Amino acid sequence: MRRFGRDGLIFTASLFLSVPSVAGKNPAPVDYMLHCQGCHLPGGIGHPGIVPSLRNHVGLFLQSREGRAFLIQVPGVAQSSLDDADLAAVMNWMLLEFDPVHVKPDFEKFTAAEVRRYRYVPINKLSERRRNLLSN
Repeated sequence: MRRFGRDGLIFTASLFLSVPSVAGKNPAPVDYMLHCQGCHLPGGIGHPGIVPSLRNHVGLFLQSREGRAFLIQVPGVAQSSLDDADLAAVMNWMLLEFDPVHVKPDFEKFTAAEVRRYRYVPINKLSERRRNLLSN
C-alpha cells in the first residue's frame, strides 16, 4: 500500500476543506450554477426556442401576483431539489443579476413561505401562460 507524503496529505486535506459541506448552505450564485445553469446557461441566456433567456426580461413577471407565482411554478423551479428558503434566495439573486433594468433594488423579495405557497400548484399551458403574462 502506498503512503501519502506530507505534501500529498496536505493537498488531499485542502481539497476536502475547500469543498462546501453537502449539509451546508451554498451562496445563491453557486446554487444557480448547480441547479439552474444546466438549462439557462451561464449568464442566464437560455437556449433560443427551447429554454427562455432570463436576461433583461425575467423581472417583468414581478409586475403582478400571477407573474410572481409563475416564476415559482415553472417546472424546473417548482421541482428543484432546493428547499424553499434556498430557492427563494436563488430567485432573488437571479432577478437582480439577470434583469437589473426591470427589478428595482428594493423589490419585494421572495420568501420561503411564498415559494412554499406557489411551488406545489401545477402550471397549465406553460407557454401560453408565459405569453399572456408578458403581453399584459
